[in-house]
Amino acid sequence: MSAIDLVQLNVWLDVVFFALYAVVLFALLVVHLGGNILTGRFKRRFGGWEWPHHEGPPIPLLPKFLHFQHVSCMIILAFTGMYIRFPFFAGGRTAMRWLHYVAMVIVTVNLVWRLWYAFYSKQRDYKEFAITKKDVVNLFNVVMYYAFIKPSKPHLDKYNIMQKAVYIAFAPMLVLQAFTGFSLLTFDFPGTTWSPRDVLVGWWLGSLVGSVDLAGWYMRIAHYVLNWLFILFTTIHVYLSVSEDFPAFLNFFGLSFLDREHAGHGDDSHGEHGDADHGHEVKPAFGDSDT
Repeated sequence: MSAIDLVQLNVWLDVVFFALYAVVLFALLVVHLGGNILTGRFKRRFGGWEWPHHEGPPIPLLPKFLHFQHVSCMIILAFTGMYIRFPFFAGGRTAMRWLHYVAMVIVTVNLVWRLWYAFYSKQRDYKEFAITKKDVVNLFNVVMYYAFIKPSKPHLDKYNIMQKAVYIAFAPMLVLQAFTGFSLLTFDFPGTTWSPRDVLVGWWLGSLVGSVDLAGWYMRIAHYVLNWLFILFTTIHVYLSVSEDFPAFLNFFGLSFLDREHAGHGDDSHGEHGDADHGHEVKPAFGDSDT
């Protein structure tokens, strides 16, 4: 495939992903939000302040801090990445590129830190993200809940199977995004004639496709596709976080003082963890903890 073919492919990717993003926004803000309103779920949530109950201990401070950094940097990466692709004002390309790479370095450090926390810290919360047999069996009920066919939100663990699948997928996607992103850098390392692109892809992919420049184009295409996947996933994640568990959303961003006493669980039988007595006081979801 020539560089001209790759440019044409890039244009087609623009069309496909912008159209797909429009479909996702319509599905979330018209179809799903409309279903929330028509079924009364929106009124119970934001009017009666009825929210799902959470099993397990509060989320510690460090994961919340890393989550906040990650979300902030992903927003910066999406904005600067789209500017690099479509410079909608003049004179900002160099600054946007550097801001883009600084944010990517932070995201990469965050990923390593979060993986260390999951597997080697005192908490070792990796099991919270493991997809179990019960999760698979309960997948149908989760889908039925989000489709407004079932009134209860089945939570076997802190996260449902769809949340776990997305969180698990994010790690390798972030590694690939970092690899393809740093492969686009063409400045030489001090005292050498080697650039990050030469070191990462030039010696193997450049040989396979015929040139280092063409290898860079392949990396650019892969990076752009991953960028759109992150934009799509993050949009859906933010929407569902706000619409399905706003108190936890507030708590994750240090705004739990805006939360108030919950009127109830807000999901009727609460899936397989249903409790006949829902009249007790419900604390704000995911309370603060320093451990």
